[in-house]
Amino acid sequence: MDVKRCLSHRQNTKVKPPKDRSEDNKISDWKAINKWLDTLIAKETIKIKKLKRKQIVLFLPESLNFRKDYEQTALHLKVIRKLAYGNKLSNKAYKLKSVNFDNLKTASTSASIVLTAEISKWEDVLDRNLVPNIENWQPKIIQQFLEVGFFDLFKNQPDLSGVTSTSQLSLVKYIKGRCGDARKARILREGLEKIIGDNITKWGFLRGGLDEAITNVSHHAYPEEQFSTSEKNWYLTGSLNKETNELKIVFYDQGLGIPETLPTSKLWEQVLDVVKILPIAERKLDSVLIKAAVKVDRTSTAQTDRGKGLQDMLEFIKQRGEGYLSILSKKGLYKFSMKNGKTKEKSESFYQPILGTLLIWSVTLEE
Repeated sequence: MDVKRCLSHRQNTKVKPPKDRSEDNKISDWKAINKWLDTLIAKETIKIKKLKRKQIVLFLPESLNFRKDYEQTALHLKVIRKLAYGNKLSNKAYKLKSVNFDNLKTASTSASIVLTAEISKWEDVLDRNLVPNIENWQPKIIQQFLEVGFFDLFKNQPDLSGVTSTSQLSLVKYIKGRCGDARKARILREGLEKIIGDNITKWGFLRGGLDEAITNVSHHAYPEEQFSTSEKNWYLTGSLNKETNELKIVFYDQGLGIPETLPTSKLWEQVLDVVKILPIAERKLDSVLIKAAVKVDRTSTAQTDRGKGLQDMLEFIKQRGEGYLSILSKKGLYKFSMKNGKTKEKSESFYQPILGTLLIWSVTLEE
């Protein structure tokens, strides 16, 4: 199968190319992208097929999972982002013809929402001219992406009337919003209520935490001078594993990323104060900057005696004594986790970047 462009989308529509951004997010330099893709093809790093007229077919791997298969997951998502604008930049630029799902066997909730977000962005570029063909998809993947709302992206949807879910994972359909749409978080709460029950209405963090995350996107992730209004999107979903009783909420934006936007934030001077004790080589690592930002955010919250998005989520984990909050942005990860009441913090640096910021919040619910 592939998600592919309609034949009707062959006309040369003149659309203003995106502005240059950070090196990771930069997509207007088609020559550099062509060279990068040629290197991937030569090294057989991922499976890519070249067609006529610079068109590219990208084959997804068997697994998309940020925890178990981070580098390959991030790389495939990066290819989709980089090539989505190909036909808008130059006739000589590589263009994404299709994304082939045939080999995909497993996808985590977070990878599913980021993949959906990237294809949604591609779909926006092509004016809703993508066509899904699920003939050779794994049944499990069809079920999962149906539940997450993936097929709602397309005007021409496949016949899904016979698809039934046998998975232990219950998903809330993804919610796509734009900066300023914090009220849309209530759609997730309503979806989670259907899965979990009315007790969720008592979780104050779910209102404050999510609304704050969305507000932060509005203020920081998408600088006015670098993003058009139509690009300022965020994506949100939730899931419950009925077997393990794990609740997971995933939030993703496609902005510059936390390390990139920190220098212009109110936290920057305090972040510099935190990292100054580290060796110079470490101070600029994305993982170090994310961890420092969370630490400063925690201190600021305590000093002002007010609830704040990430801290509300962390507090809920502490109350339960079981769960984690992962923040992935650019090439860094910060993870706070608790197991059997014991706290652990983890920072990790990667080769491939996340093009935006991904928040993954998980707790194990009481029986």
